[in-house]
Amino acid sequence: MPLPTIAIIGRPNVGKSSLFNRLIGRPVAIVDPTAGVTRDRIYHPVRREGISFDLIDTGGIGIVDEAKLEQDIDIQISRAIELADHILLLCDVRDGISPLDQSIASRLRSHQDRVTLVVNKVDHDGLEHDIHEFGRLGLGEPLAVSAEQIRGFSDLLEHLAQRLPAINGADSDDSVAIKGDRLSICFAGRRNVGKSSLTNALLGEQRVIVADHPGTTRDAVDIALDHGEDRFLLIDTAGLRKKRQLHADLEFYAACRTERAIRRADIIFLVLDATDELGTVDKKLAHFCEVEGKPTAIIVNKWDLAEAEGAKLDDYKRWLSDRLPGLRFAPMITTCALTGMRVRDLLTLAKELHAEAAMRIPTADLNNLLEAAVSRRRPRRIGPSPTKCYYMTQAETSPPTFIVFVNRTDWMEPGYSRYLENYIRERSVLQRVPMRIIFKARDSQYHEHKDERLRTRAVNRADRHAGLIIPKSARRPGGKSGPGRGRKH
Repeated sequence: MPLPTIAIIGRPNVGKSSLFNRLIGRPVAIVDPTAGVTRDRIYHPVRREGISFDLIDTGGIGIVDEAKLEQDIDIQISRAIELADHILLLCDVRDGISPLDQSIASRLRSHQDRVTLVVNKVDHDGLEHDIHEFGRLGLGEPLAVSAEQIRGFSDLLEHLAQRLPAINGADSDDSVAIKGDRLSICFAGRRNVGKSSLTNALLGEQRVIVADHPGTTRDAVDIALDHGEDRFLLIDTAGLRKKRQLHADLEFYAACRTERAIRRADIIFLVLDATDELGTVDKKLAHFCEVEGKPTAIIVNKWDLAEAEGAKLDDYKRWLSDRLPGLRFAPMITTCALTGMRVRDLLTLAKELHAEAAMRIPTADLNNLLEAAVSRRRPRRIGPSPTKCYYMTQAETSPPTFIVFVNRTDWMEPGYSRYLENYIRERSVLQRVPMRIIFKARDSQYHEHKDERLRTRAVNRADRHAGLIIPKSARRPGGKSGPGRGRKH
């Protein structure tokens, strides 16, 4: 049986995303004092205290959205109410019952048999007697919780286990949220290139909000998709823009989630606008995907508009190759999200790239390639003796990682790994995915053993410090960075 779904519903700023993150156990949804941060439906599985269910975070009912997306947000909320097996109506104990709370309660009264009234921000015992007034909403006895202070969660989970006995027991293979056996595809790109439109086109429904206003998507939205026997996880991300243009905390947190989504995805679809010039953000995204070793496909959206202006595919490929040299090996496909042109081909391409990244080349074939590559071009001499390449083996897949044993890694020419990459790519099955070359000193009785370091292909500063938004210090345990550090997001 599929896991039951539980939706969190309420007006803006009552702590829906905070409760969502606390139940999950990590910051998935963006939490910010700005009203109306959440717009799309965000799904995530909850596995706590022996129970399992899929949790849905929604936008605030009655929000006045800066981009005039109130109707789109309400459609997403209505869909969550319709699909959820159980609903948590969240209120704020400090604000008391507001007219909007009463309106939402009236809206949910027809679903009363699957609604639990939860009062948030009950941060201490002195506030618990204030929750009883919420009984006037006519939705039963309210439960007191504090997402900030982590209070009342055991009672809430126990209540849900009684109302939905199916949430008890082992994990289900049919969860509609994040699944480890799904091929995850991340749509990445700058603003207004059509990432959400492509996601909706693949799903066949308006699952994520699409608008001309830049920055419509804020959270990284994970959506399960079953296509025949294939199982995918589509990740729609917030559009990036230049780092110096991230003026607000909200933009920074959205960009951080985009970077994390790229890191956890199996396949990256780098979405470009065929009608626009390639920008700095596009180039930075391409470099980041390459350094992270992610199989990447370049999706040129709105091709119908470019073609109407006289664009030629071969000319565009040459133009793009000159501007994204690090992804010259990546496949390119032109699409139109509005008409569905070649959209279904994206799933086939993702499967092919995933399979190619998981391939292994026999060691004998690798050593034949290494011998031929060295014969064609030997490493430039850096140390007092020539650099010698003895043999090569494949250590990992996804991305394919090769170890080349040499006499001294610190005598290896910095650009030689790039040469070997291109040589292997041209003469093996690994033609459309990134790969990594690692040089390692070979143990030998004739070796001085002065060099024990590994040298990867990240030999320049741009590769060593590659990152979109999150500073290097933030990736280490305890590291803090970004606007408003110290706040939950």
